[in-house]
This record gives sequence, C-alpha cells and structure tokens, in this order.
Amino acid sequence: MGNFRKIIACFLFSGIVSVQAFAQTQDPATTYNNGKVLLQQQKYDLAMAELQPITAGTSAYAPEASYFYALAALKSKKLQQSYDMLLQLQNQHPNWNGMNDADYLLANVLFEQGDYQRALSKLQELQGTPLASDAEGLKRYYLSKLNDRAAFEQLLQRYSNDKVVAQVYADKLIGGWYRPQDKQTLENIVSRHNLDRSRYLSKDVLRNQGFDVALLLPFQLNQDYQQTARTNKFVTDLYAGMKLAQDSLQKQGININLYNYDTSADTMSVKRVLDLQELQQMDLVIGPIYKSTAKMAARFAAQNNINVINPLSQDLEMVRGNTNAFLFESSVATQARQAATYAYQNFSPKTAAILFESAKEDTTFAYYYRQQFIKLGGKVRTYRKVNSTQTTATAALFNGLNLQDLGHIAVFSDKMTAAVNATSVVQSKAPKLPIVTYDKWLDIGQITLRQLDNLEVYFISPKYLNKQTPANDWFRKKYVNRYNMSPTVYAYAGFEMMYYFGQLLQSYGPQFNQQLQSTSIKPGVFYSGLGYTDPGARNEVRQDNQYVPITKLENLELTVVNPVF
Repeated sequence: MGNFRKIIACFLFSGIVSVQAFAQTQDPATTYNNGKVLLQQQKYDLAMAELQPITAGTSAYAPEASYFYALAALKSKKLQQSYDMLLQLQNQHPNWNGMNDADYLLANVLFEQGDYQRALSKLQELQGTPLASDAEGLKRYYLSKLNDRAAFEQLLQRYSNDKVVAQVYADKLIGGWYRPQDKQTLENIVSRHNLDRSRYLSKDVLRNQGFDVALLLPFQLNQDYQQTARTNKFVTDLYAGMKLAQDSLQKQGININLYNYDTSADTMSVKRVLDLQELQQMDLVIGPIYKSTAKMAARFAAQNNINVINPLSQDLEMVRGNTNAFLFESSVATQARQAATYAYQNFSPKTAAILFESAKEDTTFAYYYRQQFIKLGGKVRTYRKVNSTQTTATAALFNGLNLQDLGHIAVFSDKMTAAVNATSVVQSKAPKLPIVTYDKWLDIGQITLRQLDNLEVYFISPKYLNKQTPANDWFRKKYVNRYNMSPTVYAYAGFEMMYYFGQLLQSYGPQFNQQLQSTSIKPGVFYSGLGYTDPGARNEVRQDNQYVPITKLENLELTVVNPVF
C-alpha cells in the first residue's frame, strides 16, 4: 500500500479539479476518489462527509477511507472525530498494511489533545519501521512546544531511555530552565545519550544561564537630574523594587538578567529600541508605559512571540486581542466587573442604583459595572450621571433617590461633593445600605474614617497592599538599607511584578502565556491576589490581572472582604 503521507503529498501537487460529492449515488471507488480530491483541495468538512459512508462498510476502500477521514478531521481541528475514526480503523481492519501510517496519525492527534504520554507510547511502536525517522521528527516538534516543566519531567522519568525526550529536555535546560541543582540531571542525560558535552556542559553555558528581561522605561538619563527627580521618581521606585525582587529570585536559583532601555513617549525612539536585534532575543519585555508606544510594543510582541508587560496601565485596549501582551494591573473593565460580581453575590435584594461622573473613566466604570450586574441577573433601578461641580443639583439628585427595596448603591466618583452627599443620604435614610465606590474616598478629608466605618461602604482597591505581614517588614528594612528611603507603592509594584513573572519564567519558560490557564489566582508577596484566569468564565485567560481586592473598614482597619484562599 505504501506510505500514505507520500500519497497525500502527491495529491497536494496534482492539478485535479474539484468534483461534486454525491456519495449516496456513487460506487465506493468514485466516492473514495472524490473524498481524496476534496482533501487535496483542503475542503476538509466536505471530504469527511464524502468519505464517511464507506468507512464502516465492507468495501475494499474502507480502511483507506477511514484513514483519509481521520486526516481530514485532524486538519479541521475535529480531534475527537479523528481519534474515534482511527480507533474504528484499528478495530475493524487490524491487518491493514497501512496501519503504521494510522499509528503515526493517531500519535499526531494525541499530541494535539495534549496526551503526550500516550502519543509517545504510540510512536515507540514505529521503531524499526520506515516511519521511525518521521516519528522522531514529530516527537521533537511537539516536545519543543511543551513549556510545562513539571509535565516534561514526568515524561522524562517515564521515557528515560528515549533520546529525543532527553535531548529536548536538555535543550530547554540550557535555554532557560537551568538551575544549579539541575547540573547532575544534565550530566546524566549527556552521558547516557552521548550528547555534545561542549554544547550542554561547558562552564560558559552553565554560568550564563538565566532569563533576559528588557525594561523599556522612561529613565530620562539624558535630561537634567534636578528637573526629572520629582516627575520621574515613580520609574526609579519601580526599578528599585525590581532589583530587590531580582535578588530574592536569585537566592531561589532563578537568575534574571535585567537590561535597561531609556524610552519616553516618543514613538521614534521606542521604534529604534524595538528594532534592535538584541530585543528579539529577550525572554520578556516590561514596558513601555505610554499609550502611544505601548501599542508598538504589543505589535512587537505578536510578531516575535515575546511576552510584553505594561507595568502601570489600566487600559485594556493596549493589549486587547494579543495573546503575548499583558497588563500587570487590573483594567478598569475588570475592576468594574469583579466589583459588580461581588455585589451581586453578597447583597440582597439584587437591585442597584448606579451614579457616576461624566469623566471617561467613571462612565466606563459604570458601563461595565451595570453590564455585569444585569448579566448575572440583577436589576438596575437608577443609572444617572452626576455633575459634582453643580452642588445644588448633586444634592437634589442624591436626596431624590428611592432607597426602598434597594440592594446597594454604586457611586463612581472621587469628588468630595458626590461622596459627602452619598454618605449623608444613606446615613440618614438607610444606614445599613451597602455603598460600592472607589477607595479614593478614604482620602477625602470631609468624611472621617469613623463615618465610613459606621456605614456599609465597600471600596474597590486595585492597589491594596497588605503591610501587616512579616514580608512587608523584611522588604521595608531591605529597601531602607539599600536606598535610604521608605518604599512607595511603585516600589512594591516593581517587586511584586518581577517576582511574579520571574517565577512564571522559571516554571514555564518564556512562552508562559501558553500555560496561564493552569495557573489560578494566588496571593502575591504583598498583593492580595495575582492571576490571569477569569474564575467567572471557566478560567479563561485574560490580558490583565483578574483579581480585584474589595475592602471595608472594620474598627478603622482596612480589611479585604474577598480574599484568595
């Protein structure tokens, strides 16, 4: 029967014209030939429909039709149908002389399904056959794509005699996975499989292991320090936090090499940096921070398959639709949705009044909050804009609210006028009615913390830091000793960001974005939670941090009411 993949190659380059498929009125030979033509024309669904009627029959064409049906199903990403047909082929025609090709195809399907162990076992059956070399290539291709270190190590343990498995693992070690404790494992692999010692065990190779991270930040090194010291302090604080995280990771055997590039809002200067050949060799890029240049970085990420992190933005449009670009912080949309979800799950009845300022961020926040609350089954009784510059009108709007049978009120305004009116009305009419708002209210001097404590006020606190921990005491002491000043929120953010992504790099390699679905939201060192999977959407991967702390004052202490366990 010959090698069926060679037959397929022949079809791919033939000039056969399209035919119509009418399997019910044709003999098996014609149906079979039509199916192959449709497959050659990449009309996979039509090919499957044409071939299916003769796959289960007694025709001499049944085995080959089954094989080509499974191939078409694989090409059209119908993995289960391809798998089922190959099992049927094995059961009904175990002595078919093309069974090696079917085994090769089945291994391909199993790899696509993520079942690496069964795929490798199936390929072992092809040793000593004409397909052995092709099987090694298929194995190497899919193993190179596997970036889950723990899963790979399980394969290495089970298939310790497989040279391809061992060599690809060794490649991944010297490509970034290597830790000092891996030296013995690497030496054993090189010795057992007779690999090139100069490639895997030279001192230069092992000494230079680590992950290269580019920082594209506005250091403004070419400007006068006196002029930039104040306006640029957030960048130096962010970088200072990253350096301390680098030290902490190194003590765990995770080596991060930081490369600084001074980038401003000037698109041409950022383009020159992104065009550098060395940038394409980076394992991760952090920055730039400005919107005009962040979009350029996102395009660079997609073109070069390098993950890029925007460290400060909350604008999801910068990374939307790009699986290599992420926001370190939660976007405004995510903050609103998570807050609305918390309100729906915890407040009764499921009714809300939503008031918001006319500023873009406030209207956007209110839009997503309302959308999510209604999606979950809630009802929005009031949805009104507030203009806090008009004191009398603002007071009249809040005083005119009907609070009866209302589950909660959401106020998206950081203006003193709106905050004072909201708290006054609720305090006088419905003191137990929950209020959902920004944590900026905590800084409004006209409202005391005691007033907010006595009311049921819930704050959306995306930058909340738990400073009542031993980790904070350690960090503060380290920071003061090194920089002779107290850490700011940007210093904490720099540490948390580098520490989080450094661990992802170590666990999954530079393409950690492909493994994010298996990394649930977890507490950070200082942050209450970090993660890129949406628990409300079957843990689908998002481009921004999906955990948003909701806080409340209890005995004048700010407490997270939705902790991560």
